[in-house]
Amino acid sequence: MKICLIADGRSTHTQRWAEYFSDRHEVHLITYDPVGFGISGVTEHVVHSAFSNLYLSFWPRHMKIRRLIREIDPDIVHAHFITKYGFHLPKKSGRKFPVVVSAWGDDILILPKKSRIIKYFTGRALCSADLVYAVSEDIKKHILAKYRIESSKVHHMPLGVDTSVFAPATGTGAPDGDEIIVFSNRGFFPVYNMATMIRGFARAWRENGRLRLVLRGEGPELADTRRLAESEEVSGAVTFLTRTGIDQVPLDYRLADIFVSTAVSDGTPVSLLEAMASGLPCIATAVGGVPEWIEDGVNGVLIPPRDPAILAEKILLLASDREMGKRLSERARDLVVEKGDCRFLMEQAEKDYDGLIKLYKGD
Repeated sequence: MKICLIADGRSTHTQRWAEYFSDRHEVHLITYDPVGFGISGVTEHVVHSAFSNLYLSFWPRHMKIRRLIREIDPDIVHAHFITKYGFHLPKKSGRKFPVVVSAWGDDILILPKKSRIIKYFTGRALCSADLVYAVSEDIKKHILAKYRIESSKVHHMPLGVDTSVFAPATGTGAPDGDEIIVFSNRGFFPVYNMATMIRGFARAWRENGRLRLVLRGEGPELADTRRLAESEEVSGAVTFLTRTGIDQVPLDYRLADIFVSTAVSDGTPVSLLEAMASGLPCIATAVGGVPEWIEDGVNGVLIPPRDPAILAEKILLLASDREMGKRLSERARDLVVEKGDCRFLMEQAEKDYDGLIKLYKGD
Protein backbone atom coordinates (compact mmCIF):
# COMPACT_ATOMS: atom_id res chain seq x y z
CA MET A 1 0.00 0.00 0.00
CA LYS A 2 1.02 3.63 -0.49
CA ILE A 3 0.88 5.45 2.86
CA CYS A 4 1.03 9.22 3.29
CA LEU A 5 1.86 10.46 6.79
CA ILE A 6 1.39 14.10 7.84
CA ALA A 7 3.34 14.58 11.05
CA ASP A 8 6.27 16.21 12.83
CA GLY A 9 9.37 14.65 11.28
CA ARG A 10 11.43 15.54 14.37
CA SER A 11 9.31 13.34 16.61
CA THR A 12 10.70 9.92 17.45
CA HIS A 13 7.11 8.61 17.38
CA THR A 14 6.74 9.76 13.77
CA GLN A 15 10.11 8.32 12.85
CA ARG A 16 9.29 4.95 14.43
CA TRP A 17 5.91 4.80 12.70
CA ALA A 18 7.35 5.67 9.27
CA GLU A 19 10.24 3.24 9.67
CA TYR A 20 7.96 0.35 10.61
CA PHE A 21 5.72 0.68 7.57
CA SER A 22 8.55 1.43 5.13
CA ASP A 23 9.73 -2.19 5.42
CA ARG A 24 6.75 -3.44 3.42
CA HIS A 25 5.02 -0.40 1.96
CA GLU A 26 5.68 2.84 0.09
CA VAL A 27 5.74 5.60 2.70
CA HIS A 28 5.62 9.36 2.15
CA LEU A 29 6.10 11.75 5.08
CA ILE A 30 4.83 15.32 4.83
CA THR A 31 6.31 17.46 7.59
CA TYR A 32 6.91 21.09 8.56
CA ASP A 33 10.41 20.31 9.82
CA PRO A 34 12.87 17.75 8.42
CA VAL A 35 13.63 14.49 10.15
CA GLY A 36 17.31 15.38 10.15
CA PHE A 37 18.46 12.02 8.83
CA GLY A 38 17.30 9.63 6.15
CA ILE A 39 14.82 6.87 6.98
CA SER A 40 15.26 4.00 4.56
CA GLY A 41 12.26 3.58 2.28
CA VAL A 42 10.61 6.87 3.33
CA THR A 43 10.17 9.78 0.92
CA GLU A 44 10.28 13.00 2.93
CA HIS A 45 8.39 16.13 1.81
CA VAL A 46 9.34 19.20 3.89
CA VAL A 47 6.79 22.01 3.60
CA HIS A 48 8.61 25.20 4.50
CA SER A 49 6.99 28.57 5.14
CA ALA A 50 8.18 32.14 4.78
CA PHE A 51 6.25 33.04 7.95
CA SER A 52 7.32 32.16 11.50
CA ASN A 53 3.77 32.69 12.77
CA LEU A 54 1.82 29.40 12.63
CA TYR A 55 -1.45 31.12 11.77
CA LEU A 56 0.06 33.06 8.85
CA SER A 57 1.93 30.02 7.57
CA PHE A 58 -1.03 27.65 7.77
CA TRP A 59 -2.82 28.44 4.52
CA PRO A 60 0.26 28.52 2.25
CA ARG A 61 1.32 25.21 3.77
CA HIS A 62 -2.19 23.84 3.46
CA MET A 63 -2.28 24.53 -0.28
CA LYS A 64 1.14 22.93 -0.76
CA ILE A 65 0.10 19.86 1.23
CA ARG A 66 -3.12 19.45 -0.74
CA ARG A 67 -1.08 19.57 -3.94
CA LEU A 68 1.43 17.07 -2.58
CA ILE A 69 -1.31 14.61 -1.64
CA ARG A 70 -2.74 14.80 -5.15
CA GLU A 71 0.72 14.12 -6.61
CA ILE A 72 1.41 11.22 -4.23
CA ASP A 73 -2.01 9.68 -4.93
CA PRO A 74 -1.95 7.61 -1.71
CA ASP A 75 -4.00 4.61 -0.69
CA ILE A 76 -4.38 6.11 2.80
CA VAL A 77 -3.48 9.33 4.64
CA HIS A 78 -2.66 9.36 8.36
CA ALA A 79 -2.06 12.57 10.35
CA HIS A 80 -0.34 12.33 13.74
CA PHE A 81 -1.32 15.04 16.26
CA ILE A 82 -4.52 16.87 15.34
CA THR A 83 -3.38 20.45 15.89
CA LYS A 84 -1.43 21.61 12.81
CA TYR A 85 -0.97 18.24 11.09
CA GLY A 86 -4.51 16.92 11.38
CA PHE A 87 -5.86 20.26 10.16
CA HIS A 88 -4.45 19.46 6.71
CA LEU A 89 -6.52 16.30 6.21
CA PRO A 90 -8.60 16.29 3.02
CA LYS A 91 -12.36 16.62 3.39
CA LYS A 92 -14.59 13.61 2.87
CA SER A 93 -16.39 14.92 -0.20
CA GLY A 94 -14.91 13.46 -3.39
CA ARG A 95 -12.09 11.73 -1.56
CA LYS A 96 -10.99 8.39 -3.03
CA PHE A 97 -8.90 7.19 -0.08
CA PRO A 98 -9.45 6.79 3.68
CA VAL A 99 -8.06 9.15 6.29
CA VAL A 100 -6.82 8.43 9.82
CA VAL A 101 -5.91 10.90 12.57
CA SER A 102 -4.11 10.24 15.86
CA ALA A 103 -4.84 12.30 18.99
CA TRP A 104 -1.75 12.41 21.19
CA GLY A 105 -2.89 14.45 24.20
CA ASP A 106 -2.48 18.23 24.17
CA ASP A 107 -4.32 18.37 20.83
CA ILE A 108 -7.49 17.30 22.69
CA LEU A 109 -6.89 18.15 26.35
CA ILE A 110 -5.26 21.59 26.18
CA LEU A 111 -4.99 23.36 22.81
CA PRO A 112 -8.70 23.44 21.80
CA LYS A 113 -9.43 25.32 25.04
CA LYS A 114 -7.07 28.12 24.03
CA SER A 115 -8.72 29.15 20.78
CA ARG A 116 -12.09 28.86 19.07
CA ILE A 117 -10.25 28.48 15.77
CA ILE A 118 -8.26 25.52 17.07
CA LYS A 119 -11.39 23.95 18.53
CA TYR A 120 -13.24 24.37 15.22
CA PHE A 121 -10.47 22.83 13.13
CA THR A 122 -10.05 20.02 15.67
CA GLY A 123 -13.71 19.12 15.27
CA ARG A 124 -13.43 19.34 11.49
CA ALA A 125 -10.41 17.01 11.44
CA LEU A 126 -12.16 14.49 13.67
CA CYS A 127 -15.30 14.54 11.55
CA SER A 128 -13.40 14.14 8.27
CA ALA A 129 -11.44 11.11 9.51
CA ASP A 130 -12.60 7.56 8.85
CA LEU A 131 -10.70 6.36 11.92
CA VAL A 132 -9.50 8.23 15.00
CA TYR A 133 -6.75 6.85 17.20
CA ALA A 134 -6.57 8.06 20.81
CA VAL A 135 -3.40 7.29 22.75
CA SER A 136 -5.37 6.74 25.95
CA GLU A 137 -8.87 5.72 26.97
CA ASP A 138 -9.09 9.06 28.78
CA ILE A 139 -8.51 10.98 25.53
CA LYS A 140 -11.02 8.74 23.76
CA LYS A 141 -13.62 9.69 26.39
CA HIS A 142 -12.82 13.39 25.93
CA ILE A 143 -13.25 13.11 22.16
CA LEU A 144 -16.60 11.37 22.45
CA ALA A 145 -17.82 13.80 25.12
CA LYS A 146 -16.80 17.03 23.38
CA TYR A 147 -17.24 16.25 19.68
CA ARG A 148 -20.03 14.67 17.69
CA ILE A 149 -18.09 11.62 16.59
CA GLU A 150 -19.37 8.11 16.08
CA SER A 151 -17.98 6.01 18.93
CA SER A 152 -17.28 3.10 16.56
CA LYS A 153 -14.61 5.06 14.69
CA VAL A 154 -12.63 6.15 17.78
CA HIS A 155 -10.10 3.48 18.83
CA HIS A 156 -7.63 3.35 21.69
CA MET A 157 -4.14 3.12 20.17
CA PRO A 158 -1.14 3.96 22.41
CA LEU A 159 2.03 5.06 20.64
CA GLY A 160 3.88 2.16 22.27
CA VAL A 161 7.56 1.40 22.76
CA ASP A 162 10.02 -1.16 21.47
CA THR A 163 10.38 -3.46 24.47
CA SER A 164 13.41 -5.17 22.93
CA VAL A 165 15.28 -1.84 22.96
CA PHE A 166 13.84 -0.51 26.21
CA ALA A 167 14.76 -3.34 28.56
CA PRO A 168 16.12 -3.60 32.11
CA ALA A 169 19.80 -3.07 32.76
CA THR A 170 21.81 -5.95 34.15
CA GLY A 171 22.61 -5.62 37.82
CA THR A 172 20.62 -4.57 40.86
CA GLY A 173 20.85 -0.78 40.79
CA ALA A 174 22.96 1.48 42.95
CA PRO A 175 24.72 -0.39 45.78
CA ASP A 176 24.31 0.92 49.31
CA GLY A 177 26.45 4.02 49.70
CA ASP A 178 26.34 5.01 46.02
CA GLU A 179 24.30 7.81 44.47
CA ILE A 180 20.64 7.14 43.70
CA ILE A 181 19.66 8.64 40.35
CA VAL A 182 16.17 10.11 39.98
CA PHE A 183 15.52 10.75 36.29
CA SER A 184 13.04 12.60 34.08
CA ASN A 185 13.23 13.44 30.39
CA ARG A 186 9.87 15.13 29.89
CA GLY A 187 11.29 18.58 29.22
CA PHE A 188 10.68 22.06 30.54
CA PHE A 189 7.19 23.03 29.47
CA PRO A 190 4.37 24.28 31.75
CA VAL A 191 2.40 21.02 31.43
CA TYR A 192 5.29 19.04 32.98
CA ASN A 193 5.32 21.22 36.13
CA MET A 194 9.05 21.08 36.83
CA ALA A 195 8.62 23.35 39.86
CA THR A 196 7.03 20.43 41.72
CA MET A 197 9.86 18.19 40.51
CA ILE A 198 12.55 20.48 41.95
CA ARG A 199 10.74 21.26 45.21
CA GLY A 200 9.86 17.62 45.82
CA PHE A 201 13.38 16.45 45.06
CA ALA A 202 14.85 19.16 47.31
CA ARG A 203 12.78 17.93 50.28
CA ALA A 204 13.87 14.34 49.65
CA TRP A 205 17.55 15.28 49.16
CA ARG A 206 17.66 17.07 52.51
CA GLU A 207 16.80 13.73 54.15
CA ASN A 208 18.89 11.53 51.87
CA GLY A 209 22.04 13.16 50.50
CA ARG A 210 22.73 10.19 48.19
CA LEU A 211 19.92 11.31 45.90
CA ARG A 212 20.75 12.96 42.58
CA LEU A 213 18.29 14.38 40.04
CA VAL A 214 19.02 14.15 36.30
CA LEU A 215 16.76 16.16 33.99
CA ARG A 216 17.05 15.86 30.22
CA GLY A 217 15.18 17.97 27.69
CA GLU A 218 14.45 21.44 26.44
CA GLY A 219 11.68 23.99 26.73
CA PRO A 220 10.77 27.57 27.68
CA GLU A 221 10.97 26.94 31.44
CA LEU A 222 14.52 25.56 31.49
CA ALA A 223 16.08 28.78 32.83
CA ASP A 224 13.38 29.15 35.50
CA THR A 225 13.93 25.53 36.56
CA ARG A 226 17.68 26.12 36.92
CA ARG A 227 17.02 29.21 39.04
CA LEU A 228 14.60 27.29 41.24
CA ALA A 229 17.20 24.58 41.83
CA GLU A 230 19.62 27.30 42.94
CA SER A 231 17.08 28.93 45.25
CA GLU A 232 16.27 25.53 46.78
CA GLU A 233 20.04 25.07 47.25
CA VAL A 234 20.12 21.76 45.37
CA SER A 235 21.83 22.87 42.15
CA GLY A 236 24.85 20.73 43.08
CA ALA A 237 22.62 17.65 43.17
CA VAL A 238 20.75 18.39 39.93
CA THR A 239 22.17 17.75 36.45
CA PHE A 240 20.60 19.34 33.37
CA LEU A 241 21.18 17.50 30.09
CA THR A 242 20.21 18.68 26.62
CA ARG A 243 17.87 16.72 24.40
CA THR A 244 19.63 13.95 22.51
CA GLY A 245 19.02 11.41 19.77
CA ILE A 246 16.83 8.37 20.34
CA ASP A 247 19.91 6.11 20.55
CA GLN A 248 20.87 7.70 23.89
CA VAL A 249 17.44 7.30 25.49
CA PRO A 250 17.64 3.60 26.51
CA LEU A 251 21.02 4.26 28.17
CA ASP A 252 19.52 7.11 30.21
CA TYR A 253 17.01 4.72 31.75
CA ARG A 254 19.65 2.07 32.43
CA LEU A 255 21.75 4.60 34.34
CA ALA A 256 18.79 5.69 36.47
CA ASP A 257 17.24 4.17 39.60
CA ILE A 258 13.85 5.93 39.73
CA PHE A 259 11.76 7.63 37.04
CA VAL A 260 9.50 10.57 37.89
CA SER A 261 6.81 12.47 35.96
CA THR A 262 5.10 15.49 37.53
CA ALA A 263 2.85 16.44 34.59
CA VAL A 264 -0.46 18.17 35.30
CA SER A 265 -2.06 16.79 32.11
CA ASP A 266 -1.20 13.69 30.09
CA GLY A 267 -2.27 11.26 27.43
CA THR A 268 -0.22 8.08 27.51
CA PRO A 269 3.31 9.42 28.06
CA VAL A 270 5.71 7.37 25.97
CA SER A 271 8.56 8.26 28.32
CA LEU A 272 6.65 6.58 31.14
CA LEU A 273 6.15 3.42 29.08
CA GLU A 274 9.83 3.46 28.13
CA ALA A 275 10.82 3.72 31.79
CA MET A 276 8.42 0.93 32.78
CA ALA A 277 9.74 -1.31 29.98
CA SER A 278 13.29 -0.50 31.09
CA GLY A 279 12.61 -1.91 34.54
CA LEU A 280 12.56 1.36 36.48
CA PRO A 281 10.24 1.91 39.44
CA CYS A 282 8.10 4.88 38.37
CA ILE A 283 6.45 7.74 40.21
CA ALA A 284 3.86 9.64 38.14
CA THR A 285 0.97 12.02 38.66
CA ALA A 286 -2.47 10.42 38.51
CA VAL A 287 -3.67 12.45 35.51
CA GLY A 288 -5.03 11.63 32.05
CA GLY A 289 -4.12 8.18 30.81
CA VAL A 290 -1.42 7.49 33.41
CA PRO A 291 -3.71 5.46 35.75
CA GLU A 292 -4.49 3.20 32.77
CA TRP A 293 -0.88 1.98 33.04
CA ILE A 294 0.08 2.43 36.68
CA GLU A 295 -1.85 0.90 39.56
CA ASP A 296 -0.63 2.56 42.72
CA GLY A 297 1.46 0.21 44.82
CA VAL A 298 1.12 -2.62 42.31
CA ASN A 299 3.37 -1.66 39.37
CA GLY A 300 4.29 1.91 40.22
CA VAL A 301 3.47 4.87 42.43
CA LEU A 302 0.79 7.47 41.72
CA ILE A 303 0.88 10.95 43.26
CA PRO A 304 -1.41 13.98 43.03
CA PRO A 305 -0.20 16.85 40.82
CA ARG A 306 1.44 19.91 42.37
CA ASP A 307 2.29 18.23 45.69
CA PRO A 308 6.05 18.38 46.38
CA ALA A 309 5.66 16.89 49.88
CA ILE A 310 4.11 13.66 48.62
CA LEU A 311 6.62 13.45 45.77
CA ALA A 312 9.45 13.71 48.30
CA GLU A 313 7.85 11.02 50.46
CA LYS A 314 7.59 8.60 47.52
CA ILE A 315 11.14 9.26 46.29
CA LEU A 316 12.44 8.50 49.79
CA LEU A 317 10.30 5.35 49.95
CA LEU A 318 11.66 3.92 46.69
CA ALA A 319 15.20 4.98 47.56
CA SER A 320 15.05 3.05 50.84
CA ASP A 321 12.98 0.01 49.84
CA ARG A 322 14.81 -1.69 46.97
CA GLU A 323 12.70 -4.84 47.15
CA MET A 324 9.53 -2.81 46.66
CA GLY A 325 11.07 -1.02 43.69
CA LYS A 326 12.10 -4.33 42.13
CA ARG A 327 8.62 -5.77 42.56
CA LEU A 328 6.93 -2.69 41.06
CA SER A 329 9.32 -2.51 38.11
CA GLU A 330 8.96 -6.18 37.19
CA ARG A 331 5.17 -5.91 37.07
CA ALA A 332 5.43 -2.65 35.13
CA ARG A 333 7.56 -4.22 32.41
CA ASP A 334 5.22 -7.21 32.15
CA LEU A 335 2.29 -4.88 31.45
CA VAL A 336 4.10 -2.86 28.78
CA VAL A 337 5.32 -6.00 27.03
CA GLU A 338 1.75 -7.31 27.00
CA LYS A 339 -0.13 -4.16 25.97
CA GLY A 340 2.32 -1.46 24.91
CA ASP A 341 4.84 -3.03 22.54
CA CYS A 342 4.93 -0.85 19.42
CA ARG A 343 5.32 -3.78 17.03
CA PHE A 344 2.10 -5.36 18.25
CA LEU A 345 0.28 -2.00 18.07
CA MET A 346 1.53 -1.19 14.56
CA GLU A 347 0.51 -4.63 13.34
CA GLN A 348 -3.01 -3.72 14.47
CA ALA A 349 -2.76 -0.37 12.69
CA GLU A 350 -1.65 -2.14 9.52
CA LYS A 351 -4.77 -4.33 9.68
CA ASP A 352 -6.89 -1.21 10.19
CA TYR A 353 -5.27 0.46 7.17
CA ASP A 354 -5.89 -2.58 5.02
CA GLY A 355 -9.53 -2.80 6.09
CA LEU A 356 -10.18 0.88 5.35
CA ILE A 357 -8.53 0.70 1.94
CA LYS A 358 -10.57 -2.36 0.97
CA LEU A 359 -13.73 -0.58 2.13
CA TYR A 360 -12.99 2.42 -0.11
CA LYS A 361 -12.16 0.20 -3.05
CA GLY A 362 -15.26 -1.90 -2.53
CA ASP A 363 -13.31 -5.14 -2.10
